[in-house]
Amino acid sequence: MVPLMVPQVLAAEEMRRLHAAMLSILSRTGCRIEHAKIRERFCAYGGVVDSDGVTVHFSEAVVEKFIAESEKVDYTSVRPSVRMCVGVYQGLYLDPERNEPVPFTEETLAGYIRLARYLSADSIDVLNYPVLKSSVVEPLHARLFAWQQGIDDSTSIQLTPLCPYILEMCEIAAQARQQPVSDVFRGYVYMLSPLRLSFHEMEQALFFHDRGLRVGLGSMLTVGGSGPVTLAGSLAVMLAESVVRGIFHRVLYGDLQWDLGCGAAPLDMRTMIQPYGRPELFLLNMAILQLARHYGASGSAHGGLSDAKRPSFEAGAQKMLTAYPCMLAGGGTIVGGLLSIDELFSPIQMILDADLMEGLKRVMRGFEINDETLAMDEIHEIGPGGFFTATEHTVRHFKEELWLPRTWSYQSLSPWMRDQRKTDVDYAMDIWKQVQAAPEPQPCLDEDTTRQLTRIIAKAEKALQS
Repeated sequence: MVPLMVPQVLAAEEMRRLHAAMLSILSRTGCRIEHAKIRERFCAYGGVVDSDGVTVHFSEAVVEKFIAESEKVDYTSVRPSVRMCVGVYQGLYLDPERNEPVPFTEETLAGYIRLARYLSADSIDVLNYPVLKSSVVEPLHARLFAWQQGIDDSTSIQLTPLCPYILEMCEIAAQARQQPVSDVFRGYVYMLSPLRLSFHEMEQALFFHDRGLRVGLGSMLTVGGSGPVTLAGSLAVMLAESVVRGIFHRVLYGDLQWDLGCGAAPLDMRTMIQPYGRPELFLLNMAILQLARHYGASGSAHGGLSDAKRPSFEAGAQKMLTAYPCMLAGGGTIVGGLLSIDELFSPIQMILDADLMEGLKRVMRGFEINDETLAMDEIHEIGPGGFFTATEHTVRHFKEELWLPRTWSYQSLSPWMRDQRKTDVDYAMDIWKQVQAAPEPQPCLDEDTTRQLTRIIAKAEKALQS
């Protein structure tokens, strides 16, 4: 028994109308492509430049050809899954003892990564280096820190003049690892929604492309901001941007598949913030995952995040609201430790998220029905009115069948009141203190490689600030 859910939130007529809207957007509105060489690539694929010399339009025939020629994802083998990812961006550290946001230090940042390892996070990556807030060479420091920690390094590029220094650092790291540079370099740029590929992002992508390295292209719009306030309108724009991103990856890297990634969040019309824990994100996620199956494209959802400012019911509920259905549909993510729309990094929340993720993994695993698990011999032997706790069958299976949380309640009220009366946050605090007291791991870079990388950062800082 596996609880797989096939998304069925859009009717056939609704999908037809979304497809027609996407075709209309790409053929009539088009996409603003500000870099001439990238524009040439899109035009060689069939795009037509508008009279303004920048906007590229794609006929219905070109778009339909792109979809028809795309390699289809086999969804028959998809199983429900959940991952806990821990990422570090620019933001503040929610100090567990003071319960107050404070700037990151090298020590607290390293401790945050150490905790993620202890909790067996499925991925740990550094997008930014929050110890530095306004340094022009911050993406270089982020990569150095990640390589020292032995985790996934930054995809951030930010400034085009940083490209040669990022490349030089990746070459040194590749030599130290005895790997090709393509296995070390990671880079990502984003569309400026709606429907715009800016010059600077495309210049960065081309710099690395011309050196045989891949830069991914993502997009993220806001419902009621860079996208229409109606979910249908924003979904149509997202679908059109997915096609543009798919053509980008095809003409530059030869990708045969394309991805309908859901990167969207509604604006709060009172404050103009972009909250991540709202029901609209759930609805968009489900629609995108259904459309991905319809087109045979890969699908990804933006969820498992929270707007809460403290570890709380709000935080857990928002992460569940936006992630759980995506998990049942084939893949979802809990982003461990993140609060306040990616502004706060909480070790306590990371521990609570890890427990939530383990519980969800138990759900995703389902259960087996066979001769052993049906336990017919034990049932006949124990008989009516019996008790199964002390049987060999229970000993063999209880660890696999019954999930044991680290922070959730495991006592009834009377013994809990006689004991220390700990809550989930109290148990999480105990775990955090235990990890903090453990010895720090050795750096994953040797001293000579670290010195070389540090010299490059100093050289870049001097050049860019002069």
